[in-house]
Amino acid sequence: MPVFGRVPSLPLGLVSIASYLRAYGHDAKIIECLVETNDVSKALQEYKPDIVGISAISFLSSIEAKNLTETVHASGIKVVWGGQAATAMPELVLREAKPDYIILGEGEVTWLELVNTLESGGNVSAVSGLAYLEKDKVIFTKQRDVADISQFPDIDWSLIDVKKYFSSFFGCNKMLYLHASKGCPAQCTFCSNQTFHQHKNRCRKPEQIMRDIDYLYSQGANGIYFSDELFVPKRELRTELCEMLIERNYDLTWGCQMRLGVLNEDDVKLMYKAGCRWILFGIESGNPERIKSIRKNIDLSIAKETIGWCEKAGMTVQASFIVGFPEETEEEIRNTVSFAKTLNSSIININILTPLPNSEIYEYAHNVKGFSFPDSIRGLALEIEQNATDKVIVNLSEVDDVDLKVVHYYFHWRSFIGKSTVKDDSYGIIRKLASDTFNRIFKHGIKGFFYGTYASAKQFLTVYYYSHFHRKTRRKYGLK
Repeated sequence: MPVFGRVPSLPLGLVSIASYLRAYGHDAKIIECLVETNDVSKALQEYKPDIVGISAISFLSSIEAKNLTETVHASGIKVVWGGQAATAMPELVLREAKPDYIILGEGEVTWLELVNTLESGGNVSAVSGLAYLEKDKVIFTKQRDVADISQFPDIDWSLIDVKKYFSSFFGCNKMLYLHASKGCPAQCTFCSNQTFHQHKNRCRKPEQIMRDIDYLYSQGANGIYFSDELFVPKRELRTELCEMLIERNYDLTWGCQMRLGVLNEDDVKLMYKAGCRWILFGIESGNPERIKSIRKNIDLSIAKETIGWCEKAGMTVQASFIVGFPEETEEEIRNTVSFAKTLNSSIININILTPLPNSEIYEYAHNVKGFSFPDSIRGLALEIEQNATDKVIVNLSEVDDVDLKVVHYYFHWRSFIGKSTVKDDSYGIIRKLASDTFNRIFKHGIKGFFYGTYASAKQFLTVYYYSHFHRKTRRKYGLK
């Protein structure tokens, strides 16, 4: 996807790594292509780095990262890749994009050990958490355990201009992303979390998080989206953070992603009092047997009550589901649709399953259905990632592709036209789409305008077609 096709969000991983390196005596600078127009070659000449790190969160961004790697190597500088995509398919990245090293998983501690080793002339094979090529052979060093992030130094926000990352969301027009914790302890078969966060959740200290919020609020932020896979599951830490927010009494709203069974009604009330106005629950299926088979390990019987607490408190709740699981039947999908409709959630998302690298479901797709990922970064980006939740990458279920699309886009349409309200922000999704389009125009000029207009029109027409022109399929799944 072109740069002007994306709305920027805080580069939390880059900022955390750079802050960590600075805290231990190294200099670091961040160049963020989404918000800056710097010529990379010129920046390299001016800054003269010893090593350059490139974040490859997705394979879409990896296309640009590959080109950037060539530019950096032309200046005689070593390149290190990190991020979800690089960790997921390291051999492909090493052979095609040719970075000198890939940092597997979270990067702070590995980065520090790597630069110290290179600086002292040591042997990088002793640094845990690396992948690199040696005589055309891919070398993997010892796996590094995830770190205790509560012991990390504070974020050095002087590394970036946070105002360049403001975006709109429910009830706020200057929203920023932030981490309060990292990782998820669940072992869902459709998730590739095991290769990055190793199924472990770690929380930052509430006072650390609050110092970040204090700074972001001082810069004009009026919304925070905690991008944790699971927002601070430890009740005592979450309570302490909420009490700090209440004491500050900022004009600030926030939201997060949560898991059924973590919150009770008192927790919900406290979170609302502290400013929480939107929350997402990943439920995935309305069938207890499927919940068990994908190892989601949640109790569906508490979903309606939990979501009811949140909606009653005044939060916008997004309930997220997946269709297209291995051997999923029409009856299962009807059950999921029926279950989703009983929740009275403000927004229901039903996405189409995409096999992810290193997930158990990918192994099933590969071994049973003969499915394989494309053998190039561009192929992965275009065939797997781009609009992945809107496409049937490989159908592992027992229903037709069209059925999956109709169910998906029906709820997409409902969300699009729904009058979900947070802090008097009526029709929040439409307002966000419009705001994102205007952001493209202001940040990227005429190219941003045409790309945004084309992408939005294409999405709207696709949603409308599948949600309105397949009445027989809609009736089959109880979609009126």
